[in-house]
Amino acid sequence: MTIDDATCTPRRRVLRIAVGVGMAAVAAPLMIENAAPASATQRLWRRCSRCRGLWFSGNGTRGGCPAGDILDGGHHDDGTGDYILKEDPDGGQGQSQWFWCRNCQGLWFLGNSSFGVCPSPHLRPGHNNLGSGTYRLEDVTHRDGPGGEDKWRWCRKCSGLFYDGYSPGASGVCPADKQHHDIVGSGSYVLRDADSTRLPRPPY
Repeated sequence: MTIDDATCTPRRRVLRIAVGVGMAAVAAPLMIENAAPASATQRLWRRCSRCRGLWFSGNGTRGGCPAGDILDGGHHDDGTGDYILKEDPDGGQGQSQWFWCRNCQGLWFLGNSSFGVCPSPHLRPGHNNLGSGTYRLEDVTHRDGPGGEDKWRWCRKCSGLFYDGYSPGASGVCPADKQHHDIVGSGSYVLRDADSTRLPRPPY
């Protein structure tokens, strides 16, 4: 994956991987299970061990973590792997309208016409999608193929994506109120790591 140091925005690194077509758009977060993958993906997405959110580690900054403090406000990699995300042009199954926030480096959903709540201090409380591509997330009922890690959820308070697999319904730290994220209205999203196996690329 390449990074534009001048703007600190994430860019896709083309990885030849199998792909699939189809899509499911939903007003609020969904789930995944069957589908066919994408041809270009972006690496260096990590899970934060403190807030449980997904954040982009390729810009030389740990962004803003809602579980941080005045001495260390950045995300912490929990060592689980190198997640890959696909953008809309990659095709495949899943839900669109997910964006990278240039302030906190996290992933968040804009499909409900809300900029959510960002943990990084700046002029407005919402996330900032300036410079971001539009990402497409698989979920357990709309997926590109078998495999992947499920139990990723959308938080209806901050609009961010976080992992709910350790203590379901009471995970992470939300920037909206410093309490647990709220999974009401969310499906179960699936993320894949850089070594994931994809199905053969179908014809477009």
